[in-house]
Amino acid sequence: MFLKSSFFAFFVLSGLVNGTDAQELPWHLGSASQASTAPSAINTTAIKPGSQQVVVAVIDSGVLGEHPSLMGQLVPGYDMLSAPNNLRGGRSTDYSPDERDARCGQRLVSGAYRTHGTEVASLIAGNGVDGVWGVNPKSKILPIRLFGACNMSRSDLLDAIAWAAGMPVAGVPDNPYPARIINMSIAGGLSVCGSDLQQLINRVIEKKIFVVAAAGNNFHKPLPEPANCKGVISVGALDAENRIEVYSALDARTSVYAPGGGKRLANDAAWSVNKLKVATYDLNFKGQERATALLRGVGTSYAAPIVSGFVSLWLSHHPDMQPSDFAKELPKFLRTVDPIEKCPDCAPKGVTAGETGTSKL
Repeated sequence: MFLKSSFFAFFVLSGLVNGTDAQELPWHLGSASQASTAPSAINTTAIKPGSQQVVVAVIDSGVLGEHPSLMGQLVPGYDMLSAPNNLRGGRSTDYSPDERDARCGQRLVSGAYRTHGTEVASLIAGNGVDGVWGVNPKSKILPIRLFGACNMSRSDLLDAIAWAAGMPVAGVPDNPYPARIINMSIAGGLSVCGSDLQQLINRVIEKKIFVVAAAGNNFHKPLPEPANCKGVISVGALDAENRIEVYSALDARTSVYAPGGGKRLANDAAWSVNKLKVATYDLNFKGQERATALLRGVGTSYAAPIVSGFVSLWLSHHPDMQPSDFAKELPKFLRTVDPIEKCPDCAPKGVTAGETGTSKL
C-alpha cells in the first residue's frame, strides 16, 4: 500500500499567441518581449499547436471537467481507485473527485485532494478562459482518478498506467482514447523503481507512449518512484529566476527542470509572484464551491505538466516520433540551470523552446 500523504507530489506554499494578447499569458510560458520574459520560462508563446491532436493522460485526483478553463478539453476517463479507499465504493466512469475528498472518513485532510488534478490538467490544456493557458491548448486530457483523501494501492497505480496506455485491465472497459503522454504528478513510492512498475513502463514506452513524472517535493532528496524508473521523464521544479526550488528533489538522474513556483521573489518583475496560474475551485462567502483561476500552483506536481504540455506541443508537429526520438532531440530544448553545491554531480537543465523571438519545435 502507498500512503497517500507520501505519494502526493503536491506542496502548498501558498506578443500574440493564437489570437491572444501576450500580456494575458502566464509568466511560465514566456513573453513576446525578451525584457519581460522570466528566466525559467519555456518560451512557447510564439508556437501554435500542430495539426495532430495529442491525448495526455492525467493520472491524479480526478478532474472537475465543468471548469470553464477546461471546457471542451477532456475525453472520457475513468476512476481507477478501488475499494475500500474509494469512498464511492469502487471503480467507475466518474473520474471527478469525490465531494468528500477533503476527508478520509471523519479525518479532516487538505481540500487540495479535490482540486489537484484539475489544476494539473489546466497547465497542459487550459483553453485560456480567465487567463489559464495550457502549454498546448489543442491537446486533450484523459482524466484518470487514482487517489482521494484515503490511501491508494500499488495495484491501482499499475492499472491506471496500463489503462491510460490502452492496455486491457480486468473488470474495466477498454480505453477508447489511449494516451500518447502519461502525466503523473505523484511521487513517494520506492527509493528504487520496483520491477513490477519498471516492466509496465517498459511496455508503455514500447507503445511509443511518453511517461512524465514529478520528481517529488522531498527537499533535495533523491528521486522516488515513479520518477526514478528508467525511461521516465522526471521533472524537478525551478523558480521564475531559473533556480532549483528548495522543495524539489535533487538527483543527477532528473531529466529536466521546469517552472514549479515557490515563495514570492524579492524584485518588481512581472514574474516575481513565482506561482503558476491554474484552474481551480475556491469557496465563496457562503461556503459554496466556485470555479476560479488563481496564482497558487507550487510544486513539482506543477512542473511536470509543463513538460507534458511541452512534449504534446512537439508531438502535435511530429506525431510519428517516440520517446527515443525526443531523447535525441532534447539537448536543443535545454538551457543551463543555476547549479547547486549540494549536488556536485548534477548538471541541471531547464526546458525551453528557444530564445524569445526564435522559438520553434
